[in-house]
Amino acid sequence: MDSPCIYTGRMQLFLLILCVWTLGTRPGHLTSAQPAACPWEDQDLEKWSEPTTWPSGKIPEENDIIIIPSGKKIILDTPIPRFLSLTIDGILVWGNVDGIRMETSYILVKGEFHIGSEECKFEKTADIFLYGKSNSPETVTSFGRKFIGAAEGSKLEIHGKEKRSWTKLVATVAPQCQPLYDAKDNQEEKKVKGKLGIYVNVWSANGTSLGLFTYRLKGHNTERVLTNLANRLKHIPDGKIVSIAVLKSMGPTSDQFNELYLAIESLGGAHIRHVGENEPYVLLSETGKPECAMEKHTKRYVDSEGGLEAAVTYPHGEMVFKAISYSDVVLNNDQVNFQVFTRNAAFPKLNLLHDVTSWQPGDEVVVSSTDFNWRQYEVKTIVSCRECQPNQIRVDGGFKYTHFGEVTYGVDERAEVGLLSRNIRIEAELQKHCYSHSAHEKYLCSLFHRDTFGGHVMIRRGSWARIEGVQLNHMGQQSLLGSYPLHFHLCDDVHGQYLRNNVVRDSNSRCFTIHGTNYLDASGNVCLNHLGHGVFLEDSVEQNNTIRHNLVIGTTYGTLLFTDMHSDWCPVKQFCGLLASYWITHPNNAFTDNAAAGSDGSGMVLTFSDRPLGPSLMRMKAKGLVREFSTRYMKVGEFARNAMHSNHLSGLWFDSRISSGEMSNNQFIPQNAIMGLSKYSPRDRADPKGRLVESVLSDLTMYKNEERNSWIRCGNIVIANSSFADSPASYVAAHTIDGTYCDVRNSIFIGETDNKGEPFTYIFGDEQFQNLSKKDRPRHTFDRSIAGHPNFMISGVQFYQGPVYLHNCYFDQFENKFYNDSFIKTWGIRPERPAAAITFHPNNHYPMIPRNGVSNLKFGFCDGEHNSFRVMDGNASTPWWNVFDGTGNVMFRDYDGSLTGRKDAQIVQDRPFFTGNRCLRKPDWGLSICPYKYFLLVVRGKTGVLKNKYKGKTPILIRRDDYPQDVYAQTGKTAHKFNLRVFKSYTVYFNSSVGPAPRDIQFRPRFGLEKNEVVRFAVCLPKSTTNFTIYSKYPELNPKKNLFPHWAKSLKQLDKDKTMKVFYWDKANGYLYFKMKSQYSLRSLGQVCPGDVCLDVNINRNGGGDEPAVCDAPVKPLRMKDRTRVIKNLRCKGPDSPKGLGAPIETGFVTLTAAESSETCT
Repeated sequence: MDSPCIYTGRMQLFLLILCVWTLGTRPGHLTSAQPAACPWEDQDLEKWSEPTTWPSGKIPEENDIIIIPSGKKIILDTPIPRFLSLTIDGILVWGNVDGIRMETSYILVKGEFHIGSEECKFEKTADIFLYGKSNSPETVTSFGRKFIGAAEGSKLEIHGKEKRSWTKLVATVAPQCQPLYDAKDNQEEKKVKGKLGIYVNVWSANGTSLGLFTYRLKGHNTERVLTNLANRLKHIPDGKIVSIAVLKSMGPTSDQFNELYLAIESLGGAHIRHVGENEPYVLLSETGKPECAMEKHTKRYVDSEGGLEAAVTYPHGEMVFKAISYSDVVLNNDQVNFQVFTRNAAFPKLNLLHDVTSWQPGDEVVVSSTDFNWRQYEVKTIVSCRECQPNQIRVDGGFKYTHFGEVTYGVDERAEVGLLSRNIRIEAELQKHCYSHSAHEKYLCSLFHRDTFGGHVMIRRGSWARIEGVQLNHMGQQSLLGSYPLHFHLCDDVHGQYLRNNVVRDSNSRCFTIHGTNYLDASGNVCLNHLGHGVFLEDSVEQNNTIRHNLVIGTTYGTLLFTDMHSDWCPVKQFCGLLASYWITHPNNAFTDNAAAGSDGSGMVLTFSDRPLGPSLMRMKAKGLVREFSTRYMKVGEFARNAMHSNHLSGLWFDSRISSGEMSNNQFIPQNAIMGLSKYSPRDRADPKGRLVESVLSDLTMYKNEERNSWIRCGNIVIANSSFADSPASYVAAHTIDGTYCDVRNSIFIGETDNKGEPFTYIFGDEQFQNLSKKDRPRHTFDRSIAGHPNFMISGVQFYQGPVYLHNCYFDQFENKFYNDSFIKTWGIRPERPAAAITFHPNNHYPMIPRNGVSNLKFGFCDGEHNSFRVMDGNASTPWWNVFDGTGNVMFRDYDGSLTGRKDAQIVQDRPFFTGNRCLRKPDWGLSICPYKYFLLVVRGKTGVLKNKYKGKTPILIRRDDYPQDVYAQTGKTAHKFNLRVFKSYTVYFNSSVGPAPRDIQFRPRFGLEKNEVVRFAVCLPKSTTNFTIYSKYPELNPKKNLFPHWAKSLKQLDKDKTMKVFYWDKANGYLYFKMKSQYSLRSLGQVCPGDVCLDVNINRNGGGDEPAVCDAPVKPLRMKDRTRVIKNLRCKGPDSPKGLGAPIETGFVTLTAAESSETCT
């Protein structure tokens, strides 16, 4: 039995008056009891509406400047006119009255301003509208224009209705189903194409179309057409669904139209008589029930621009009928359409992780993208749903994109769903056209093409502020520093103050800012679309703040700082382009349970300044609190359970430094510009003399970040219990301070999950197809989204520099795919998507640290099975791979044999310089597995070919003496570093075609060459050299201390030496021989030299000329007994389990509905 029509407030946008569902309180909804002591119950409050309240004896009028004097306590109990400004020296309490709207250019709080309280939330609606332009005369020193400001000594308490701020899907939402009926797809499509007049579509209750009729009400037969139409409408039987739409115009109206008007009004069309030229109008009604009609008329005003639309949706049983009329007079684009959907298609049901009974019909929600493109987020309005469980809602209109709602391969890729509606709203006026009163504003108009001068809320030092449950729209001022939607400005310690469960939407500058402020609680806020960094720690001094459970979507480039400015807008490109949804400039804060769900830059950036920035520098100096470089040495406070996805660059970026306005490499770097690499190395106390400790980032989830999931500059940074998936590279770590390292523990890496995203069509642009037009080139459509280029190698971990370690990590779904074999015949190519669990950085100039390594690895696949590989190296034929010094010198160690089956096996490049006869070649990997140990040799000098001007010109060549055919060469663009085997001998040559032989040479073994391991060098030098001065740290050789080397008379004598103090100069052949060995072993992960005793041999060549060194005589290899065993193929025992690894999965609302799949179109 149909229920009566019940209308709800705030539904005008969609007019969803449900004639077949009862609209009432949803199951599980709890109404909070109102405490006895609410601010508006204070008996001492004087009413705004009483003339006696005001010194003038008059209630404030429009355009007044209002000042509430000190000592006055006033309650706002009535609607008020627009006024110029409001200054509160006394106390103003917003009354418990619904629908009051305050319009003013600013509100300056010097006393107290209350809207609800922490114990007694304001439950009705309240609106504050800030108006004005960037040159408006209404301005206040230290606050500016269009603001709500809390001055020193003031109190600002705003407490909106308590609602869950955001949750997640627990079932995937599919794109909108096709309508059961669509007039544009119908055989009568020609009837809805461009003819002005009235269109009528009639359906039976089950959605069957009974006819689409067009009536042109212009011309000589207008009277007859009007009569026919009126008669048709009058004689439609009860129980049918009738839709009426006006396209462009009904024609010139007259008394003849009265019969038609009456017929339409009998169906419930109350506004048909007021429809003007080019004004869209639609009506949907069930005959016999005019009280249930759904009607929309969009008026065109003088300043109306662009297209106008009128659309209504009419639910009836399991069917939903929709009518649309659209008019664009500029583009001469006018159209109508009628559609029928199933209820599930028209009002999709969302299954959510938590109880959302605080969300009500009319509220708006945002569903985040779960694909690479964050702009696939969608905003929907909640509609009534009688049968919904406490963790379910229905929304108006189908979805354009897929929003994933599942845990896939152990990774939580469920879309966030944020509530955008609050009952207290603060909105700033924006002009329809971009304007400028300065050259800078003109520049902003050229970038953004809209007004970016919104409002702002500023809390200054010495005030008290708690703001929760507030919706802020169009706030922030892009032209000015310090004018942000929510801003704690130089407040020092603010124990007990907070920003909670607010919404910042369409901001012109950031989301919320913590500036020179400590101990603030910023929790449960939702940010949608803003220019510049989102959650913003401004001066690299902010500490002990709690940033918890915030959701940020839609971070785009701004202009206020170099760091959040697009590099194309930047005066010096390397200063700019580090945009972040969460801009974290001090390590000592707590960032937990947040989501960075879409940025044109990165999701979360941790980057610090060595000195306080901006006004904080002088403030900290005055307090004696400036400790230069302290941010380098301070542990990260807490960084846990954060999710980063759908960001254009990285999910997580932990690198770089912020300039405080200083010189670097003979260049001045302006304040707030990006400056070089991170030099982070946390200590147990924040100074360089402290003991190195780890900063642990835990329980993180990263997926679908377009460039990479994470980039870390290794400074004892540990990522633990985290999940990575669906990105070209999930984890890349670079070297920073010697003695530090990176480590990933107990984590999951998945190549490609079931979260496919949107299909992607790739059109080949290779050089061989450049002569073809775009339409004629080969193309392939993937069934999933692709980041960047489909031929880019997908990897879980990219080893790069180091030291980097993986402990107890799981890998799965890294499959090489030849994705279109038909191209072999048609185009002569076989395109591939390469993938492997572990790969190497494709653009690495730095030879890899041989101590990089893995232990207790787990895999969900056997190596080679289904063309899936655990490790893979690139080469010159690999797309996007460059042959540099680093890419030609890759290796890492399998510490426990979990990868290769051999404890301490080394994975190296498959060339004789690195391998030996006991290695196992892995052609599919492009590598070999060897039982040998390696170390990194660093060669330095300041003369001859070792001068900086010869960098990049291949000044050094090295041969392994037992395999001299394989000469190893590096360009030396960044340094001269070579990975060498222990218990071997090498000959070092200086490239005579590049420059003269050096006079000084330093040999520095690093990251290996441990106790009882030895290596021998022969250095080719000009035979005219008279003698050498030798310095060595171990054993100590120093002529100034009369500690001289012993000179052997033969190579045989040198080889027998065990002291490492013996050198041999073979003058006849031009070789200087010496050996190196340590008496210590490496103990800690970041240790550079065994026992922290670094072996350095410094050779100064004396006498003789600088002629090219020519050494043709073969060098006899160092003979050491090889006690290693041959490496054999590891037998796969089957897939491992990821149980207990990765980021924890929140289960949330436990109910049967959590397991429901998405509803279908039926």
